[in-house]
Amino acid sequence: MTKNQHTLLEVNQFLKRVVTANLPETIWVTCEIMQIGSSRGHYYIDLIEKDAITQQIVAQSQAVMWSSTFYRLKKKIGANFKNLLQSGIQVLVEVKVDFSERYGLKLVIENINPAYTLGQMEMQRQATIKQLKKEKLFDKNSELLLPIVPQRIAVISSPKAAGLQDFLQELTTNQYDYKIDYQLFKAAMQGQFSEREIIEALRAIEKRKMDFDAVVLIRGGGSKLDLSGFDSLKLCKTIANFSLPILTGIGHEIDESIADLVAHTSLKTPTAVATFLIEKLLNFELAINQLQQTINNQTQQYLQQQNLLLEQTEQQIKYAAKTQLFNTGRMLEYIENELPKVVKSRLRSASTKLDLLEKTVELLSPEMALKRGFTITTKNGKIIRSKAELNESDVIETHFKDGKVRSII
Repeated sequence: MTKNQHTLLEVNQFLKRVVTANLPETIWVTCEIMQIGSSRGHYYIDLIEKDAITQQIVAQSQAVMWSSTFYRLKKKIGANFKNLLQSGIQVLVEVKVDFSERYGLKLVIENINPAYTLGQMEMQRQATIKQLKKEKLFDKNSELLLPIVPQRIAVISSPKAAGLQDFLQELTTNQYDYKIDYQLFKAAMQGQFSEREIIEALRAIEKRKMDFDAVVLIRGGGSKLDLSGFDSLKLCKTIANFSLPILTGIGHEIDESIADLVAHTSLKTPTAVATFLIEKLLNFELAINQLQQTINNQTQQYLQQQNLLLEQTEQQIKYAAKTQLFNTGRMLEYIENELPKVVKSRLRSASTKLDLLEKTVELLSPEMALKRGFTITTKNGKIIRSKAELNESDVIETHFKDGKVRSII
């Protein structure tokens, strides 16, 4: 064996001494959980660090959390603890660097700081909101028109979610007996697969968008860590750009996820979403009833006005007829009284005119002309009015009041 030749055991023993000498105490490490598995209560975790710009993995180590540590931390941190142990979560862990001659380097997790994870989540949340606003997506879905009567609903939820049962109970047994058609599109509502499955469900709905009026995204509540998937930039972009209005009822009373903020309408619980849909139908029915009542009232008012107008017209006609009859009667009485006078006057006037005419005729008669000294010349019994009617040798007669004389021209 040469001077620089060593066995693997010797090398690993040397590395163990180096690690023990340089890292005798526990240290706090910031990292991201890439994947996690468990066996017999122990958790085996791959920890990574990514480049902030390229998002490429620049460091990776294996870690272990022994079952005793897991139960101790679960008791200390509470319900949120298990949610910290998910792929994609940024964590701050206290580790003991351990090097085994047989198994190599391993980080033994002794503690975890949930406040760091929540802080990182909030920073990422604010960055996501900023990006959505920058791309003008923040209000895009809310600008869509939600039908007045949404009756065909696509529901995205986990089939086992308690919130789904609450939603369906409220929707299908409402006191007004409204019927709303719905179809469930299954998706995980938390965990590493929730983002992908929700987006897949949305894509499936998009292909059948003509079959639905709106989309409902619901789950049964949870902690901030439970709901971290609803702050995903990719998911929120998909919601913002969706062609149908999306209603969320994710079930948390205090904080709003970014999915709530970019959705068309955000409600606190799945039950509230169902109530909202039922109230839309109720408001429509009330509006129709109000419109019907308004039409009835206006119709009755119009009929009353027309009846009053008819009554007034009838009275006016009766009064006009009565007045006309009265005036006609007065006129007839007047005619009856005046007609004899008029006739008598007319007859007297006619008689006077007739006498005048008789006198005029008498004065203009030939006999009166002869009496006044005039003569009348005739030829062959015809009166001569011009000398041009006479020729030499014509026999004429000259008439006087007391006779006639025959002459020859």
